[in-house]
Amino acid sequence: MANSSPSGVRIKDRYEIQEQIGERPGVVRFRGLDHSTGQPVIILRGNLPEMMAEALLLDEDVPVAAIDTEADFMPAFDEPMPVAKVDTGGTATWPSVGWELALLEKAQHPALPGVIETFADGTHEYLIEDCPQGRSLWDAWDDPDNDTAIRYGWLVQVAQGLHALHQAGALVEGVRPDIITVTDSGQAILSDLSDLLPLPIPPGTPLRANLYTAPELILNPDQADARADLYSFGAMIYSLEYLHHALEEKDFERQFSPNLITDRFPDVHPGFFRLVCKTFTRDLNTRFPTDEASKKDATGFTELIDTLEVCRRSFDNCRLDIAAWTTTGMVRTGNEDAFGLMHAVESRQDDLSEYAIVLLCDGMGGYEAGEVAAQMCVAALRTYLLQQPMFAALAGKEPPEPGVFDEAKCREILKDSLKHANKEVYTAARTPGKGRRGMGCTAEAVYVDARNVVVGHVGDSRTYHLSHGRLKQLTRDQTLVNRLVELGQLTAEEAEEHPRKNELQQAIGGQPDVQPGQYSAKLTRGDWVLVCSDGLTNHVPTADLEKMLTRETANSAEEAARRLLNLVNLRGATDNATIVVIRVM
Repeated sequence: MANSSPSGVRIKDRYEIQEQIGERPGVVRFRGLDHSTGQPVIILRGNLPEMMAEALLLDEDVPVAAIDTEADFMPAFDEPMPVAKVDTGGTATWPSVGWELALLEKAQHPALPGVIETFADGTHEYLIEDCPQGRSLWDAWDDPDNDTAIRYGWLVQVAQGLHALHQAGALVEGVRPDIITVTDSGQAILSDLSDLLPLPIPPGTPLRANLYTAPELILNPDQADARADLYSFGAMIYSLEYLHHALEEKDFERQFSPNLITDRFPDVHPGFFRLVCKTFTRDLNTRFPTDEASKKDATGFTELIDTLEVCRRSFDNCRLDIAAWTTTGMVRTGNEDAFGLMHAVESRQDDLSEYAIVLLCDGMGGYEAGEVAAQMCVAALRTYLLQQPMFAALAGKEPPEPGVFDEAKCREILKDSLKHANKEVYTAARTPGKGRRGMGCTAEAVYVDARNVVVGHVGDSRTYHLSHGRLKQLTRDQTLVNRLVELGQLTAEEAEEHPRKNELQQAIGGQPDVQPGQYSAKLTRGDWVLVCSDGLTNHVPTADLEKMLTRETANSAEEAARRLLNLVNLRGATDNATIVVIRVM
């Protein structure tokens, strides 16, 4: 009777028992439905030992033995029927309803099911637990809308829940994605506790012994401790991030030794490779904790949680491969373009940050000292930007504390830098001995980091963003002809042949003030950013740029930059051409 599955039976006139999902000697676990709320629940049912009534207390805390009158046994119909409580006074042993109840009450963590109530009838004792609703970790993990920060945030929650179980005196034999539910609110919960085991492991404890089970639980269970959950936790990460399917025998070199990730992906993220090597390994002494961390927490889970937090912050951070080249071209005598590139990489403990600022200017008219304007503009932009706390690391100063990138502030700084440079060039152009009257230039001031590109723009030099194989011009040419295209008075094809297509509406140094354009985009691995003067785009249309970056030069920024400039020269290079290519890795 105890091990049968009484599907459809309702207990306490409230909880309907549904399908059985787990069983230990004397304890059966069911899915159920709470008819008072309409919510699903988990129902644990255990056999009451003989003479259990002597250990149970009524709701009124009156010992059963003290009830000796007929009136006590026959309450009035307007009084609630007394229901016995399950004993949690420390005498409950595993496996039992009382043991799990005491465990959950002691652990009490958001990543663990909550207790709804517990009671006993004349035959069984029951524990009613929350049954979290949401998606399995498998489904949530594969959702493209969830980035690494979200995914590893779930892993942090699960690790914290396991740590709470360890401190309460238990572990989970096999931590797997299918026993974890992610709720709509973003909380990851160990929704199936069928594989709970007490610590220390009692002799003769039956095990599931699946591919997520730590080797010591099978080979030396008397020596097993909380670090067994490190193995299964690492196996879960290996399944989610590397395999994208549940573990199979073919995923192991030999028993308990998974295939090396680096055999298939030699350039795997070093942080992920370390995480797997410090968890999903047969050698118990190779797992977390490291020597210093073991003094704080011998289970290794505090160090695991800290490591997962680093992964959460950093795994979506891309690295930048940057190359810059310029050519005088095939017609001009001198080069009136100028560019500056400032690139910083810094690591603080486990937090690595990287960003770059690209400055590119195209001088206007050789006889008007366009090269002087371009050089002066780059210098003014650099001086202004290096004084900003946001870019302190580029000047060899103490960088700001790592935190959330402030895009609005970055846009404002780039805009102000271009306004500052415009004043410098405008003033110099009208000061005897400083330059030549009428000199000016275009300007691109571009910030790029591991996840963002932000552009300040004046003139008709351009910044492009290639993502998922599609090239998009981020900036808008500030020319008369482009304005006519935007107004619908010219087609893009007509604009290419228009005699005034290079006539600028704005330029650095042309007027006392400018209104820079501002643009931004989000970056992911595999993207490209291209900053260039019109000497490139006059000869290489967008379709050819896209082809070069996606098919022919995918290996390095340096290769892309050289090939693009060679193509410009091959096609006549009637103007100077300057490019800065950034490959996002």
